[in-house]
Amino acid sequence: MSRTIFLSFFLTALLCGIFLSGCEGGKSRGLECSSGSSPYETCDTTPKPCPAGQQWQQGKCQAPISECPPGQQRINGICEGVDDACEQGTHLEGDVCVADQLTVEILDPVSACWNSLKGASRVILQFIARDQRGLPIDPEIDVSQEPTALSAQLLIDDELPDVESLLSRDSELLKSDLALSLVLDSTYSMLTHIPPAFEPMKTAAVDVLHEIKSIWKSNDAQFYWELTWFNDLIFRPAVNNRGEGWEISDILNLPQPAQESYTGLRKAVDYTLGIHEDVRRNGKAACERGQHVMIIFSDGDDNHSKDFDNSADSFSGQDDLNGRLHWTYQGYRKIELQEVKDRLLGLPYLRVYVIAFGNKLKEEAKQNLQNLARDSRGQYFFGSDSKTLNQLFNSVKREFVTVQTIGIEGPISPGERQFSLHIKHHASGAEGRQDFLLEVGEQALEPCTNAP
Repeated sequence: MSRTIFLSFFLTALLCGIFLSGCEGGKSRGLECSSGSSPYETCDTTPKPCPAGQQWQQGKCQAPISECPPGQQRINGICEGVDDACEQGTHLEGDVCVADQLTVEILDPVSACWNSLKGASRVILQFIARDQRGLPIDPEIDVSQEPTALSAQLLIDDELPDVESLLSRDSELLKSDLALSLVLDSTYSMLTHIPPAFEPMKTAAVDVLHEIKSIWKSNDAQFYWELTWFNDLIFRPAVNNRGEGWEISDILNLPQPAQESYTGLRKAVDYTLGIHEDVRRNGKAACERGQHVMIIFSDGDDNHSKDFDNSADSFSGQDDLNGRLHWTYQGYRKIELQEVKDRLLGLPYLRVYVIAFGNKLKEEAKQNLQNLARDSRGQYFFGSDSKTLNQLFNSVKREFVTVQTIGIEGPISPGERQFSLHIKHHASGAEGRQDFLLEVGEQALEPCTNAP
C-alpha cells in the first residue's frame, strides 16, 4: 500500500514539474495581453529576441508594416487612420488625402470707375485668402517660410485680361493706408485673473502696434493709430504741456484700473466709431482702399451702457502721469446694442475685431461681441488664459495684414461682366475662387478721381 502511495505521489510531482517548466511560475510564453487571457496566467510584455526582419510588437514577434494607405500612418506597427496623416495642404476625406480648398473673401466695397483719359474701366478689389481651417494665409510667406505663397488672377468672363490691363503690385493705385484703433478694457476685473491680465494686455497691444507700423512703413503706406480705454468712463490720450502726443510704447503706462468701476463697452465702441469717422473725414486712410480696423478687448459683460447716462460735464476731466503723459476722460449717454450696430452699418470701410477674454463673460455677452465682429466683416476670438494674450492679439493682426489688393484697368467691353478672383497656394496646390457681377463702361461707372 505504501509503495502504491509513493508511486502516485512521484507521478503527480513529475507532471507538475513538466507543467511549471512550461509556464515559468504562471507566465505563459508568448501570451498576448487581452481581456480573454486566463485569470491563472499573466501577460508577458517583456520584449524578446526576434528573427531578422521582425520586431516585438503587442506581445509577439511580427514583421513591421513599412507602408500605409493614404490617410493612415503606422502606430505601433499597425496602420491607423489619423486626421494629420496627410501632407501639408491636403486633408482627409474618407480614406483619401485630397487637396485643401481655399476660401476667397472679397472685402466690400469693390472699387470701380471710368478713366476717361484712357477710355478704360478700372476695377480694384481687396481680398483675404483663407485655408481649410478658415485661417488667413500670408500672401508672401507660407507656414514653411517659402516665399510667394499665393498667386492671384482676376478673370473677366472666365478669360484672362490683356497683360497691359494688369495694375502692377507696386502701383500707387493699389496702396492701402491703415487707420487702427484699440478699445481696451480697464475695469478692475482685469486684475482678478490668475495671472492678472491688465499688464499682458498692454504689452501685447504695444508689440502688435509696433509690428504693424513696421509692415506699413515697408509697404510705403501710411499707418495711423488711435487709443480708447474704458470702464464706466471713456479715456483718450492727450498732448502734454509741451504739445507732445503719445508714442505706442506709452500704452504700457496706462493707469491701473480702479476697484469701483463698471463696464461701459458699448459706450466706448460707439465713441470710437466717431473717431474713425473723424479720421476718415480728415483724409486719413480715406481712399476707397483705405483700411479702418477697430480691435476691441474685453473680459466682462456690459453692465453700464444701457441704463446709466453719465454724459454730463461733471463726469469729464483730465489727468496725467507725472506731468508727462496726459489723458482726458468723460462719460457717455445711454446706448443700446442695436444703435451701435446701426451706426456700424454706415461705415462699410471699417472692420471690427473682438478679443473676448476670461470666464466672467456670459454666453449672451459673447454672442453680442460675435455679432459686432460678424456685422462688420471682422472676426471674433476668445481666450481664457492670460498667457495667451499675445497670441490672441497676433491672431487679430494676421487678419488684416494678410489683406491683398488686385486690380485691372483696360478697355473692357461695356455691360454686365462676370469677374472671377482665382487664387492658388503654390506649396500645396490648393485653389479657391470667388465670382461677382459688375457693370462696367463709361455709361455705368463714375469718373475716376485719381486718373491716370
